[in-house]
Amino acid sequence: MATTTPRSRLACIACTRRKVKCSCRETGLVPCTNCARRGEQATCGASIRHDALPSPLPGVSTSSRHLEPEYLRRRVNHPGNGIPLGLSALDVPTPCHGRQAGTTEGYNTAAGAHRDGTESTPAETDHDSVAQDAASILEFLAWGRRKDPNLPSIASPEVDRNDCHEHESDIFEDCSSLSVLQLLLPSEVQVRQLVDYHCNVLLWYHGSFYAPTFRDQLHTFWSRLGGELTNSGVDLQWVALLFSVMTGSLTCAPPAQAQSWGFRDAEQATLSRRWFQAITTCLNRGDYTTNLSIFSCQAIATATIAAHLLGFSSSQSIHLAVAVRVAQSLGLHRLGPETTGSKTEREIGRRVWTQLCSQDWFGIPFSESYLVNPLYSTSEPPLNCNDHDLVALPLSTPTITSYCRFLYDIAAIMPQLQDGLMSCNTSYTRYEQVLKWDARLRALATNKRPNFLSGVPLEHNWPDWIPWGRRALAISSSHKIIMIHRSFLSASFTNPAFAFTRRTCLAASKTIVKEYKLVVQEDGPILWIHQAFAVAAGIILSLDTLHRDQGSQECAEHRDLVETVVSILHSCRNSSIACRGIRLLEALLAETSKNALSFQRTKRRRDGTAIKAFSVPAFVKQLQEQESILRNNPGTVALQGPPPIHTDVQTPEAYNGDPTLLNHHYSFAAQGFNEDNGFENLLYLANHDFAK
Repeated sequence: MATTTPRSRLACIACTRRKVKCSCRETGLVPCTNCARRGEQATCGASIRHDALPSPLPGVSTSSRHLEPEYLRRRVNHPGNGIPLGLSALDVPTPCHGRQAGTTEGYNTAAGAHRDGTESTPAETDHDSVAQDAASILEFLAWGRRKDPNLPSIASPEVDRNDCHEHESDIFEDCSSLSVLQLLLPSEVQVRQLVDYHCNVLLWYHGSFYAPTFRDQLHTFWSRLGGELTNSGVDLQWVALLFSVMTGSLTCAPPAQAQSWGFRDAEQATLSRRWFQAITTCLNRGDYTTNLSIFSCQAIATATIAAHLLGFSSSQSIHLAVAVRVAQSLGLHRLGPETTGSKTEREIGRRVWTQLCSQDWFGIPFSESYLVNPLYSTSEPPLNCNDHDLVALPLSTPTITSYCRFLYDIAAIMPQLQDGLMSCNTSYTRYEQVLKWDARLRALATNKRPNFLSGVPLEHNWPDWIPWGRRALAISSSHKIIMIHRSFLSASFTNPAFAFTRRTCLAASKTIVKEYKLVVQEDGPILWIHQAFAVAAGIILSLDTLHRDQGSQECAEHRDLVETVVSILHSCRNSSIACRGIRLLEALLAETSKNALSFQRTKRRRDGTAIKAFSVPAFVKQLQEQESILRNNPGTVALQGPPPIHTDVQTPEAYNGDPTLLNHHYSFAAQGFNEDNGFENLLYLANHDFAK
């Protein structure tokens, strides 16, 4: 019988006892972040010991033990050495049409070595699993949200956490008092300016409330109730909607516009966050989960436009789930043609329900699930009409609901794609689903897109938001193509079977950066999708650079595009997404520069062994550790040195396929979606707090 080598238990005894994740397992450094936070640095590390518990998987290190379930799943689903390279049964364009299906020209991958007869070890397969998740985590981290959290830390949370109340020294931090909420209200003139800006400049983007009715309610609030929140006649759920509208205006308005209202930079940053927190306070004081009202649905749906920029993505996702259930309890999902009530009431309900559905379905890539089943949503879409008369107009006529109606059609693809992916058992059939729904989205974007959202000349009687809507749609649609392909994106950098996904996502990323550069030249609203999706594009371009011949023209072009995004993000104010995105993209740029330098020197060591290749999992872990240091030591200004992000694996050769750009604004290439992959980990880092 083979002897079992004792395996190190890298978690300290304190974290083991509390059943929480210990940073020692990943870094090997003491004290761990948990003990440092509890002030137990002196005892941390003394109890790290060795035991003889064997790993259930041979060849898997302790640091990879938390990935064993993922490894088992992959071994069950894919017992072979990999997916077939040739997808000849699918009508998918290839970089070189004359090439054999199994040809790997332009790629020199580990998978290729396996096909030559070298079998992969469980540890290698495990490492690949980590890399596949890493890309999504990076984008998600830019939002400040979590994906695939550590189960022990959720099931057995610590009781003695010290960070929950660390900011309570401010006497105004607790906004639960109506008197404090009253202090947050600006003058009546400023409130009306903020409301007018939202209705005229932002409402086309989400359509969560009906402007004429809201303005009438605002007039009543000031004329009859004196603008006093303590008045017994005030509906606090409506006040939540008011704070939501004001938050959106103050967050999305350009600095010059905010200053024209009398809000300087420092006050703009403070009030926008306090107003956002006041939304939740008003909803809770209004007992919105018991006293059901459409106001709560409108307030939450409207708040999304500011939540991501202000760093409240996680809480906003929870509130959206509650809003969906409240809306269903109110019957907003069944507003068919036979529904009773006035035309205005039906239209108000359909608008907010449409927005809740869109936000739920667009969130599928982040949660791997959805709340609203299209089969049970029988509400008709909002009318394509103007607010003053609610008369239905041809779809070719732009109205306040036009953009939301079309975006809803795009969002409706996502649950169908998710259902298709979940019904498949192999990568081959999952990729077929990706290709199918990619084609469906591009057909929708080209054949059913209204002319006024295309490149036709602007007409003088069109609304002011048309140019902003065109750019927003180009950026959002390109990002949705990436989301469709994201489950195969990481594999596309090393597996030629998915070359189409690589070309598609590169083209979409370039479209996003191109449109973002034009957005900042306009005096339009600051939408969260501009920054968030530009960060996602920068991640993809960086990953492609790290998997390419460093001497190629594409590498220089992609680095320039990423540097452009970083430069623009540096000019953004009051944005958590911009702050996180800068740190992430600058770290990736540093790695691409280091890769380029290594390439100029040599591709191999003197002994002929392969040079170290970029390791996304190590990169993700290092960023999380450095962010944790920044959070625990506010005096630390910058990330400390480049992360150890290389592993001894064969460096892939350059991908020489032509990354054909897609025509027009949509840079689409074809079809794909969500599974476990490295791109998602990078997206997670870009959109969420690194240390959460």
